[in-house]
Amino acid sequence: NHLEQLSREVSSCTNGREKDLLLSTGEQVSCALMALALQEKGQAAIAMIGEQAGIEVEYLHGNAKVTAIHTKCMKKELQKGKVVIVAGFQGVAANGELCTLGRGGSDTTAAALAAALNADRCDICTDVDGVYAADPRVIPNAGKYSFMDYDSLLTMAEMGAGVIHPRAVAHAKEYQVPLVIRSSFSEHEGTWISKDTSISSVAGVTYQKNLCHIRLFGRRMKKEKILRRMKDSGVIGTKDVHAHLDELLAVVNKDDLDQTISMLDSYKDQLGVQTIQTEIQKAAIHLIFVNEEEKRKQTALMNEKKFMPLEDVHSIDSHPAVWSVSVQEEYGSDMARRVYDVFMTENHHKFPLAY
Repeated sequence: NHLEQLSREVSSCTNGREKDLLLSTGEQVSCALMALALQEKGQAAIAMIGEQAGIEVEYLHGNAKVTAIHTKCMKKELQKGKVVIVAGFQGVAANGELCTLGRGGSDTTAAALAAALNADRCDICTDVDGVYAADPRVIPNAGKYSFMDYDSLLTMAEMGAGVIHPRAVAHAKEYQVPLVIRSSFSEHEGTWISKDTSISSVAGVTYQKNLCHIRLFGRRMKKEKILRRMKDSGVIGTKDVHAHLDELLAVVNKDDLDQTISMLDSYKDQLGVQTIQTEIQKAAIHLIFVNEEEKRKQTALMNEKKFMPLEDVHSIDSHPAVWSVSVQEEYGSDMARRVYDVFMTENHHKFPLAY
């Protein structure tokens, strides 16, 4: 992102007031241009930044959550027949400070606005035409779903499916707002997301690259405290290395590595950590089950050595309904295809496939 690059050129700051002010301008430019374009076509339209649209957020720069939306101003303009275009990714805290919502904040804004306005549905327009059982760029034969339930999509999003941000799904689920994931570039039918009670076993496979391993060593490590500290640091999964009782392995995004290491360094003594080592160029494959029980039923099949004949493969704890492994990035896409071929056969699909 150009604004991120500008920020890095002048400062090492990863979050903060001024960075939020900078990053928020991208959405403001986009919504203003959209309003101008609609007006040029003869359609009355108005652009609003988060504060003007009544979006209240917690006071947390870089990763704030939406706390309330006051719709009076938006409804007034809608009643005049105008298209209201709101800058996503941002809101205003109670103290008047602008705060951004973090990665995927525009998705979250859309779901929150749909709930506040009692919309019939919320369309998330993206670069793919729906939700697939796996990333078609990695697994070309992955099927596209016509329908899916909130919980399965939420788990897939949490495990790296980039089609929508997890907070947006959680918000839609909380307020029972139907979502439609569809393409910005075609008229193809998208994937409908709503409450669903059908039962099967597997929802999909996700694949994450650009990951790193953090290995922690210490004779008296307080592992539960370490995991609590790392929860908000973008940790994807962990492994308690039982062969070495004094070792803990954590998998994080490369972009979160420096921040996580800095946090661990700050609390090393309190956490009982003596040594920290890092390894780069890692990937993770996640098999998404529809619930914990379905995962438990298929435990016998989930032997990473069975279809991952690699030395450097680690089964990691990531999510109660997900089986996850971490491997060297050079093998990641091939391993993801193997997992898909083993589990995502036609009779395993929970949801109706569009094609």
